[in-house]
Amino acid sequence: MEKIIFKTIVRLRRLAFFRVTDRTLMMLMPLAVVGSIFQFLWQSVFSPTSLISNIFYFDKWLPDQIFNASWYACQGVTSVIFGTFGLFTAYFSAQYTARLYQKDAQMAGVSGMLALLLCAYRFRDVRDFQLSFNWRFLNINSFLFALLIGFGTGLIFRFLGTDYHHRHAESAQVIKQRAFNSFRPMLATWLIGLVIGILASLVHVRMIATNFYQFFQSQGQNNLNLGIFIPLLLLALLLNWCGIGQPLVSLTAGGDSATNVANLNYALTHGSSWNVPNPYVGNSLYQSYGKFGGNGLTLVILIGILIFIKKNDIARVARWSFIPTLFGSNQGALIGLPIILNPLFLLPYVFLPVVNMLLAASMIAIHLIPASAYNVLSGTPGPLYAFIATNGNWQALIFSMLLFAFDILLYLPIVKMAKDVQDEIDLLNDEEAGYEYVK
Repeated sequence: MEKIIFKTIVRLRRLAFFRVTDRTLMMLMPLAVVGSIFQFLWQSVFSPTSLISNIFYFDKWLPDQIFNASWYACQGVTSVIFGTFGLFTAYFSAQYTARLYQKDAQMAGVSGMLALLLCAYRFRDVRDFQLSFNWRFLNINSFLFALLIGFGTGLIFRFLGTDYHHRHAESAQVIKQRAFNSFRPMLATWLIGLVIGILASLVHVRMIATNFYQFFQSQGQNNLNLGIFIPLLLLALLLNWCGIGQPLVSLTAGGDSATNVANLNYALTHGSSWNVPNPYVGNSLYQSYGKFGGNGLTLVILIGILIFIKKNDIARVARWSFIPTLFGSNQGALIGLPIILNPLFLLPYVFLPVVNMLLAASMIAIHLIPASAYNVLSGTPGPLYAFIATNGNWQALIFSMLLFAFDILLYLPIVKMAKDVQDEIDLLNDEEAGYEYVK
C-alpha cells in the first residue's frame, strides 16, 4: 500500500501543474519565511497584547518611540510582503510554465504579473485616474488564484509564443527579436486578464467574496453545533491547503463572539471554566486543540521534519520557520516546505485538526478537562493555548501534550514519505537537466 501511495504521489508531482507549483513555491520560500518572521515580531513581540511583550514588560522599560517604531516597521514589512505576494506568485508561475515548454520565460513572467493586476483592477471605482485594486486578489490568501493566472499565462506562451532557449548574454538584436516574438502571447494574456477584470467588476465579485467570507465568520462566531461547524472547518482547511486562506481566517476569528463572552463571564463569576454554558464552541476548540501553532497542525509537521530529517534543505526551512510557527505565524512553513498543494499532506492537514477537536470535545463531555473560556494573549505558543485558556488547568495541559505527541507520531510516516518523494523528484529533475544526482 505504501508503494502504491508513493508512486501515485510521485506521478502527481510530475504533472506540469505540480512541477510549476513546486518551482514557484521554492522561489517564494525566502519571501514567505522573512514575512513570517516579521509577522511574528509584529504580532507576538511588539504588540501590547502579546504574550512576550507582557512577560518582559516592554511597556515598563522600553521607550514608546522604539516600541512603536518597531511595531510599525514589522507591520509594514509583513503587509508589503504578504499583501503583494500574488504578484510574485503570478510572475514565477508564468515563468516556469513557459520555461517548461521552451518559451520566453521572462516575458511570460511580466505578462503574468500584468494579467493579475488587470484581474484585480476595480474598473467601476476609477476616480481621477487613481489606481484601485481588489487587494484580496493580490495577497497571500489568494495564492491559488495568482498561481492559476501565471500557469494560464505560461500556457498561452506555449501555444502562441515562439521557441526560445535562454542565454547568459544576448545582443541588442536578439533582445529586440524577443520583444517582437512575445507581442502576440502577451497581448492575448492581457486581453484575457482585461475581460476577467471587467467581468469581476460587473458581477460584483468583491461583494460576493465578502459575503462568502462573512458567512464563515458568522458561523465561527455564533454556531455551537459542531455538526455544522466541523464540515465548514473541513472545507476551510481544504481551501487553505489549496492556497485560499481567507475562509479559514474568517471561520476561526470569533474570539470576541457572544458565546465566548458568555463563557468568560461565567468563568470569571465562578472562578473556573468548568460547566460553562457553551462548552463546545467551535473556534475555541480549534484554537486550543486543532491548531497547535499553525493551520493543519503545521508545528507538528515541523517537529516531525526536525526529528526525522537531519541535513536537508527541508530541515533548514523547518528550522527557520520553527519559532514563527510556534507563536502562530506559519506562512513560511506552508510555502517553504511546501505544505500548500502538496498531495501527501492533504488528508492529515484537513482531517487531523478535526480529530483533535472531537477528542477534546469528548474529554470535556466526560468532565476530564474544562472548556477553554479565558482570553489568551496573541502569540501564545500553540501547545500552551488550552492551558492558559482554562486559567492554568493542569489536566488541560497534560491532555494537550499527549494530543500533541499523538499528532507527531501520526505525522512521522508522512514526513518520511515526503522526504522520499522529494528525493525521487529531485533525482528525476536532475536527470532531465543532465546532472549527476548525488545523495
